[in-house]
Amino acid sequence: MAQLNNIRTVSLPSFGKLPLADDPGTFSPSGVKREHKGGRLPEDGGYTESGTPATLELNINLQPGMDFVAINAIKDEDVTVRLADGRVHMLSQAFVTEVAQVGDGTTKVTIMANTSEQIG
Repeated sequence: MAQLNNIRTVSLPSFGKLPLADDPGTFSPSGVKREHKGGRLPEDGGYTESGTPATLELNINLQPGMDFVAINAIKDEDVTVRLADGRVHMLSQAFVTEVAQVGDGTTKVTIMANTSEQIG
């Protein structure tokens, strides 16, 4: 049986490795979104392209002493995402989009970057 792929680790220069929860979250690399553009005749149609940012939605375990206010302040950092199959992606100049909240010992954090690239 094949091993399923998921997020193994997420690292930031200001924090090191983030303590991910059992369900680490989702990662969508940057890319291109294409939308159909119709024409008078079917063969006159085509598509338009627009860029889509990289998005990393994480579930983090809040460990004692961890400054979640500092997590909310993340901006302009290069975030490294290592997947279970060994591939590594980097989100350049990434930033947190929504305020992390304290709950049952975990918090959800959304990190976004205009571009990402596979570096390994």
